[in-house]
This record gives sequence, C-alpha cells and structure tokens, in this order.
Amino acid sequence: MNKSLAKILMYLTGTYALFGYAFLLIWFIGIMLNLVLGEMSFLPPLLQNTISLIETLMISGFTGLIVALIFVGQFFFAYHAHNVFNRLSKIDTAYTTKEREEYITYLILIILFLIYLL
Repeated sequence: MNKSLAKILMYLTGTYALFGYAFLLIWFIGIMLNLVLGEMSFLPPLLQNTISLIETLMISGFTGLIVALIFVGQFFFAYHAHNVFNRLSKIDTAYTTKEREEYITYLILIILFLIYLL
C-alpha cells in the first residue's frame, strides 16, 4: 500500500470533518442568534426550519433515525478515518497483515461514503 495515498486520504477526511464541525457550529450559532434577536429580516428562520426538520425525521420513524445519524455521524466517521490514516501514514516499515486489512477496510468505507455523497 502506498503511504502517500494514506496521507492524501488523511488530509481529505480531516478537512471534511473540520468542514462538518464548522457547519454544525455555524448552525448552532444561527439558532442562538435567532433566539436572541428574534425574527430579523437578514436572518433566515433557522429555529423554525430546524424544528420542522426534526419533526419530519420523527414522523419518518426508523428511516428518519437513520438519516439523523448519518447527517451528524458522517463528520465523526471522517474524523475517525483521519486518525486511522494518520497512524497508517506514519508507519516506516511495510504494513503488517492486520494494518493492510485495516487500510483496505477504511478505504472501502471511504469509497462507499463518496458514492453515498454523490
């Protein structure tokens, strides 16, 4: 396995995780601003939209639960994959069988995740 590919995947998954955390933080700040400032013309109604999204997911039942877990969980998965690829890119010797299996497993998961995003 090529260690430079592990480094590239480390950077991509780390960037995606940071993007997701920033998105969730901005969403939270927007909700807090909506609560403090109320209905302003320059602020979108994030609180009402979030409540309607949660209601829609709750009405959907098990499918809604899966969507909610994927919506937030994808960023945590990207962070975990970043840590794995970081560890695998720092190994100086050839990969052992266990490390090779872990590398291929996470590579397959990343490919499935990219297919899901497209």
